[in-house]
Amino acid sequence: MGDVLEYLVDGISGLAPGGVEGSAIVVGACSKGQVGKGYLLGPSSDIEGLLGVGPLAERCRDVLSTGGQEPTLIAVPCLAQPGGYISEPVCTGGNGKYPAVSVSGVAQINADVLVKVEAAGIVGTATVLISRDGGATWADAAVSTAEQLVIEGTGATLLFPADAELENDWQWSFVTRCPVGPVLRVGDASSPLPVIEGDVLAGGDIAIQIVKGGGLNEGTYQLSTDGGENYGKVKTLPVDGLVAVSALGVTVTFPEGGYVGGTTYRCTLLDPAPSIVDVMAALEEPLANFDVEFVLVAGATDSVDWAAMQAKAEELWNLHRPTYFKAETRLPRDDEDLNDFTAWLVAEKQDAAARFVTVCCQYGNITDSTGAVKRRNAAGLQAGRSMSIPVQRATGRVRDGNVSQLSLPDGWMAVQSTLEDAGYQTAKKYAGLDGVYWGDSRTLADDTSDYRYEEVLRTVFKAVRKCRIAALKSMYDEAGDPLLGNEAAGLAFLKANLENALDTMAGALPPELAGYVVNIPSGQDIVNNGVAVEISLIGIPIIRQIKLYFSYTYAGGKFDPRSMNQAA
Repeated sequence: MGDVLEYLVDGISGLAPGGVEGSAIVVGACSKGQVGKGYLLGPSSDIEGLLGVGPLAERCRDVLSTGGQEPTLIAVPCLAQPGGYISEPVCTGGNGKYPAVSVSGVAQINADVLVKVEAAGIVGTATVLISRDGGATWADAAVSTAEQLVIEGTGATLLFPADAELENDWQWSFVTRCPVGPVLRVGDASSPLPVIEGDVLAGGDIAIQIVKGGGLNEGTYQLSTDGGENYGKVKTLPVDGLVAVSALGVTVTFPEGGYVGGTTYRCTLLDPAPSIVDVMAALEEPLANFDVEFVLVAGATDSVDWAAMQAKAEELWNLHRPTYFKAETRLPRDDEDLNDFTAWLVAEKQDAAARFVTVCCQYGNITDSTGAVKRRNAAGLQAGRSMSIPVQRATGRVRDGNVSQLSLPDGWMAVQSTLEDAGYQTAKKYAGLDGVYWGDSRTLADDTSDYRYEEVLRTVFKAVRKCRIAALKSMYDEAGDPLLGNEAAGLAFLKANLENALDTMAGALPPELAGYVVNIPSGQDIVNNGVAVEISLIGIPIIRQIKLYFSYTYAGGKFDPRSMNQAA
């Protein structure tokens, strides 16, 4: 007693934590790393040493190449299955009133299947001819149809309705593709066809050029893993004919024979594909340990996967950790052109409504920091751009520059607006400007939702995080006299903290909010119901279209606006 007592008064300096913008998790398949472990990466990280090769390593390079100077990136490896697919059957011929025929199975060989009706009739009596090479050759005898028509050797089964009536000249076409696609030869047909096989670690487009003709231990070749954009050194065909492409996990076998100079061989390798169950299992621990703005899933996904991502995002929301997901679509299949691909994407989107999920369908040739060129989805580039800009800014802002790493596929602009209107993230070109630019940063929200655009989602999520931390300061505080409304001591403190948190966004350069209104309605039963606070966030509009109106008149004439102004 009678001494000087010191007390620290904390929490009034104006600090407003809670933002996690510029941080992300990328999850996907790779050849190295521990499944479910988070690897923190920066611009100088040895991605190949940590992750090896595969979709995860590629997306991390894409994110870091466009993510600005200080991105916070966490890579999470996950389990994956070998790539491969069986495309949907397409029926042609006849009157067009085709039965609903589907296909099931797992691809065992690379085949271009045609099934043609040889003798009309209902399923069970009709017969068909089968080709596995796109119609170049056909089976010797017709096959009787059944509800389950097995295409021998391919792993595919055509499923017919039991009462379907098949007409002459109807034919169904589809392709089966294994992780290692067919080897195609461009050049002299007498040059032997190499065999490529193995467990694919990463997708790629193998190209092999015969530089000097000759047999094994005589001829020379060059090998490329990016479709011929970059070739390695000229080497002699080995004595045993074996060339290991260890980076991709496959081996090329050159058979005995005379190779003709100038011949080129091409083969596509499909990326390993994680299931959504594998993705969510790998994310469990990293999401518990790291608080991030969004999660990018590297690899092909569909509407079922997007629903699972939305469910996980809602779970994180309920845990007071607003987080959204970024997803990719698959690439076009071998039997699809851009119109077929667009039709599939539009139909897939009709099954999805997920306001906390964005889906990038943009693909093309992407040049990464290693100099390699590969056709792949561009979601990593878009994610990096998001991390490098303020939350209120659209990734498509032209002033921020073009996407220099990306080259659009031929004919893309004919379908871009359709896909953008459907809710996908796409890129486009502008007449008069060089290069490629991002379009609208769409989410999968319904058209009536306020959260149709990623920049709105990012802005609101940041405000929610910051306001929650600010509001926690008032937990179990004395409210004061409720009859005084917002002037009550505890309520005034709560309101001031919320406003201080939002001031950091409204006062940022550039501003992330145009303004805000924080209102604590009077007359509340605080004892029984707690305190309800109404927060209105006033966003900054994005210019999504510009209309220029031009008129023409003669100088000095009656309608010269300068003369009219002088007369006035």
